[in-house]
Amino acid sequence: MFNFVLELNLWQPLKDIFTLSLVACLFLHLLFTKESRLVSFCMLLVVVQFLNWAISPALRSHEIAIYIWYITWMITDILILAYVATRAVLSGKVLKEEFAISVLTVVAISFSLGRFIERHFTEFDFIGSIQAYALQSVNICIVVVLALPVIKQLVFIAGKELNGITIFGLRFSVSSIRSNAVLADPKGISKQKRRIL
Repeated sequence: MFNFVLELNLWQPLKDIFTLSLVACLFLHLLFTKESRLVSFCMLLVVVQFLNWAISPALRSHEIAIYIWYITWMITDILILAYVATRAVLSGKVLKEEFAISVLTVVAISFSLGRFIERHFTEFDFIGSIQAYALQSVNICIVVVLALPVIKQLVFIAGKELNGITIFGLRFSVSSIRSNAVLADPKGISKQKRRIL
């Protein structure tokens, strides 16, 4: 596996925290949520990220890179929007994760477009000074949006394991709607008072 990574020159993107986070979300969805649509969406995001990393060396070595750099990132981000739009048309619905990431992608495209205009047509450097922080914030939000369904599934699995167990005087009861912790007396008889976790 390590030689495969070296041969495909994938070592550099694998050192990127955002790329690693996307790959981790993909594997966690495969293991826990098993929702095919979320898995395929995570896979698309990973492919787009590796595509960005594959394009970077060519852009850096080319003389016209400064003119097409931001346009290239906008095009790769538009692939995400095109995927979500296609899935929405075919299935007639949009997942909330797809919608949230689409909004975040539009924000990223706006910053790239603004920076391109600012760099080539104006003398300002306002967007350039905040772009790095803004795009990192967008990346963090994307990872959080992808991780939330996994966290929800893990909490549900943990709740099922705790169902009916009394720990430190709290009896755990899991329903399909919410989890309740019921106060229990030392004899194990439940009191009527309930606390919602």
